[in-house]
Amino acid sequence: MLPDIHNVIVNLNHKQHKLIFGGLETKMHSFISILAQTAEREDINGDIKALSIRVIGVASLVLIVLLVLAAITVKNKKFHGLKTPLFVLIASTIILPSLLLVGSTVYVNVQSESKGPVHWHTDIEFWVCGQEVELRDPYAFLSNKVGTSVYHEHDDKRIHLEGVVFEKEFDASLEKFMQVTEGAITNDQIIIATDEQLFENDLDGDVPRGDEQIVRDLVVQDGDGKPVIQARNGDSCGEAGTGEVQAFLMRYNDDGSNTYTQTKLDEPKKYIMRDESIVPPGDCLIVEFDTAKDSTDRLCQQYGVRDQDRCTEFGVSEFNPELCNLKQVEMEGGDR
Repeated sequence: MLPDIHNVIVNLNHKQHKLIFGGLETKMHSFISILAQTAEREDINGDIKALSIRVIGVASLVLIVLLVLAAITVKNKKFHGLKTPLFVLIASTIILPSLLLVGSTVYVNVQSESKGPVHWHTDIEFWVCGQEVELRDPYAFLSNKVGTSVYHEHDDKRIHLEGVVFEKEFDASLEKFMQVTEGAITNDQIIIATDEQLFENDLDGDVPRGDEQIVRDLVVQDGDGKPVIQARNGDSCGEAGTGEVQAFLMRYNDDGSNTYTQTKLDEPKKYIMRDESIVPPGDCLIVEFDTAKDSTDRLCQQYGVRDQDRCTEFGVSEFNPELCNLKQVEMEGGDR
């Protein structure tokens, strides 16, 4: 048995580039390829995380083998001459993956548009023909979110961006949020991944209107048999008329006036999150499929409890001027 061990150790010494350096060089090449395609990928953070896990896994297996061989050589004087190459191999197995992890972290932060990780929030609600619908709840094993590790929702009606932003125009957009939550949005169509319980049951100032059955008639099944609401411009909202895709942005004004404005977005999918972690001043976004309108009376709860005209509707027990101190104002020109 001992001669066989000797041969194994010698081979490890002579082929260390193949076992360690070669394998890690391959991983590094994959890593560089991913970075080169950053602009074309939807979840570069997830790709880098997965690659790092694979590198650590390979290095850990190699390290275990080397430590076993090292333990054998310590007990046999015949192999004491192999201590140095084994030490080099063990050190390389630890240092190279560490350098990869550190290097990838530095590279990602330097190359990203945000120049480091961010933590942004936007509150969001979806309304279809007068009914508030619920985004699909987290369903993956041991997961508390729907979406990616960076861009997701926690069953809290809030968009979370928690990580590095490479291309803000896409990485922080409503278009990407709909994609990562298994839906989609254009000016003409909206797809909302939901659950069997289609409707939100929050008790706040927004009162449902219309017929729930009209919304149920818009439900189809996705490839996994889960319910999806799919509506196109021109689909019926019952007696109210035909619906169309619309989005309304409530944005806090930074002029010290304690006011916010409402804007109807020309292209909902191009909405970009504000770089705020607290709402407000973070945004409130109301996405509706309903009859055409210039403004909406819907409001996210965190804006509602601060609105001086509606805070009691949204759960404040009695008017409190220190809390209920926001007011919606019209934009110049009368647009909201």
